[in-house]
Amino acid sequence: MREPRNPFRLRASEHIESDETFVRLFSPEVLDMLGTPSVWERPQIIRSAPGGGKTSLLRLFTPSSLRTIHALRTREYTKDLFRSLSALGAIDESGPVVAGVFLGCGHSFATLEDLDIDDGRKRRLFLSLLNARIVLATLRGILDLRQKDASHLPSILLERNSTAPEPPSSLKESTGTGLFDWAQGLERTVCEALDSFLPLSESRLPGHDSLIALSMLGASKVLFDGTSVAQRILIMLDDIHLLTPKQREWLLVAVLSLRSSVGIWLAERLEALTVDELLSPGSPQGRDYSEVTIEDYWRGSRVSKFEKMVSSVADRRTRDARDVEIGRFANCLQDTLDGDEWDTTYRSGIQLVAARVKERVSGHSKFAAWISECESASGTLREQLLGWRALEILVERELRKAQQTLDFVEYDASELAQKDSSDVRAAAELFIAREFNLPYYYGLSRLASLASSNIEQFLWLSGDIFEECVSAALLRKATQLTPVSQERILRKSIKAVWKELPQRVRYGTQVMRLLESIGGLAQWETEKPNAPYSPGVTGVAISMSERDTLKTALQMGSDKQVILLGEVIASCIAHNLLEITLNQKCKGQYWMVMYLNRMLCVHFGLPLQYGGWREKRLTDLQGWLAKGFVRPDGNTGLFT
Repeated sequence: MREPRNPFRLRASEHIESDETFVRLFSPEVLDMLGTPSVWERPQIIRSAPGGGKTSLLRLFTPSSLRTIHALRTREYTKDLFRSLSALGAIDESGPVVAGVFLGCGHSFATLEDLDIDDGRKRRLFLSLLNARIVLATLRGILDLRQKDASHLPSILLERNSTAPEPPSSLKESTGTGLFDWAQGLERTVCEALDSFLPLSESRLPGHDSLIALSMLGASKVLFDGTSVAQRILIMLDDIHLLTPKQREWLLVAVLSLRSSVGIWLAERLEALTVDELLSPGSPQGRDYSEVTIEDYWRGSRVSKFEKMVSSVADRRTRDARDVEIGRFANCLQDTLDGDEWDTTYRSGIQLVAARVKERVSGHSKFAAWISECESASGTLREQLLGWRALEILVERELRKAQQTLDFVEYDASELAQKDSSDVRAAAELFIAREFNLPYYYGLSRLASLASSNIEQFLWLSGDIFEECVSAALLRKATQLTPVSQERILRKSIKAVWKELPQRVRYGTQVMRLLESIGGLAQWETEKPNAPYSPGVTGVAISMSERDTLKTALQMGSDKQVILLGEVIASCIAHNLLEITLNQKCKGQYWMVMYLNRMLCVHFGLPLQYGGWREKRLTDLQGWLAKGFVRPDGNTGLFT
């Protein structure tokens, strides 16, 4: 397959046909979330919103990917990946030491729910079909690892140890051929049950009440031509969210109660979780299994880990572009507004803001030292404008205090330095961008923030930017995009997603109304001249006690309005539209904070920092679902 001119368009791993392309584009930083080699010792549950990178992570451990990495281990773009996988215990200098078995759960499992039989028999059919497909997938994985075709099935042997349970009576022999015939016959029986128009009798139903496939694999040595296939077998079940809720529960119970020596990873979207689970803290890391929510892992470091990872991903894709040679993705993005083309704007801005500040403090001599400090400040014109705008915020705060100091008590310059914090400067930057029509959303760091810890969101936004870079290169123009161009592209892309939101997510209309209300409140609070929550508000919170009230109402099913609110919030969480932080302490209480996806901050013209939020009651949120947010009377914002 010929590589596309814009590798950022290759997002879903299943759309990358070439294993070499896949491993070349894979960033080894992703493996950090798996921790240590103990990852093999107990089941792993991997969750994320759509586009979080679950399937790509599983694909990395398939035989074809591991063989490709081993073959290319000395190449510059693969050395770090080989080193990380070696440290994890998946590969060594001799080749893969893990036999990874990949199985998607989107094929006909859910249709078992349509059968007119009781749940007990549905469960047995489901486990039977899953056993069959695990065995078939394992045989395919072994042949792939040894680079053999189906004619070598007789070379595979399950050598049972002395403590192994008896195999199913229908399994005639434990060779690859015997296992294939048994699994294929089992699958055929289940499929015939699905296709039958006749009532299902007990005699026609397979009778598996557990995952005997994992029991067989865990209690046996898996041999190929008399030698061990690998140090360990890893079963990877993807798209668990496509199962019915009951099937998902049966699978989790079967896996977690089995305690097989075979490694097993389960991957699912957050939408598979119940509303109660989405509104609760993550499950404790018990001795029986581990779990990771990909976005939560990246958010644990807020910026550093995720930005480093996506920068690596972006550089790999930039180097892989077919028609241009750019080198690093950062080379596409101008990340400063200190060019000469902005000087006129800065000079007029300094004059305007300085005059506004001086007029505001007329009659208040206590600010004289602060004014003098700003007038004598050095630095670029942009830094001087930021200084005056930060001073305006601080002056506004002082003048709005209920108890002001007497005018003959002058503030000195050292007090200004103490109050002029990074948050105030960040608010000042947003204010001057809005007032003087300067770009705000530009540069690699802010682009990484806009992704809200979701790799596909980053690739999508970066792909639109890189497309313009490629077009410029083909026209022999400069490939480095100005901040104005970057912001224009990002706004256009995000606007398109916003319009599609009602059709893409569950409760789409209500989700949009809730997000619009949070965004409207955040705008109103952020635009206040004294920037009380600098650099701005980007979320809301309900108390943890009200969170408990919400969960109780959902469990009892007693209040339809509260149930709808819970479902809408859960839909926002599942699709990474709201980022949840539990047990945030403030004002002597604990809160569940709901931050807007950073992409939505662009839509509403908000800063990208975290920390600014406003507390609300459940009744407020319910009112928003019904009527939306209405700005209070007497708004004093600068931009309305």
